[in-house]
Amino acid sequence: MINIPTTFVVGMFVLLMFGLSSCENDLDHVKRITATDQTPDQITNDLHTFYSDSGIVQYEIIASRMEGYQAPNQRTYFKNGFEVNYFNNSGEIISKLTADYCEIIEKDNLIVCKNNVTFTNYEKQQTLKTEELFWDQKYKKVRTTKNFFIDSPTTEAKGIGLEADETFSTYSMHNFSLIYKDTTDGLIKNE
Repeated sequence: MINIPTTFVVGMFVLLMFGLSSCENDLDHVKRITATDQTPDQITNDLHTFYSDSGIVQYEIIASRMEGYQAPNQRTYFKNGFEVNYFNNSGEIISKLTADYCEIIEKDNLIVCKNNVTFTNYEKQQTLKTEELFWDQKYKKVRTTKNFFIDSPTTEAKGIGLEADETFSTYSMHNFSLIYKDTTDGLIKNE
């Protein structure tokens, strides 16, 4: 049998108890030391979420990364791009918005999409492409002051500046040209 001195056992016990009690971290203290204004309050990777109203899905968001910031800015960033699908009451996707970058400014109910922005209305078979798009959720409107291109089965439009409803059903274009596609023989007329 191995004979261990009592003072050694007591000493190890005291060290063990001291060590265990000193390893506790105060999370608020850690946050004060490590967090900065540029540190997100929330990070979500591989996001896929649905938003509904009265049990009916309105839209879904798919993104590889979401960063959320609370006070004072209350903003959400999708720096690696995102996709939003809008649904009708039957659960069918009626339109889609994609972009390489997105910023949600909560206090203004504004979403800013940048870089390779594509907004498609499947019911009207129309696709809008631009480099920047503002989506005002309060007024349910989208707009751009940048170059845009719209493609549909019967027309192509390009210009600078556009305003539309959030489903891209009605819109007004600025500084634009319109090309009518002749669907009978494949010729295109420019106006």
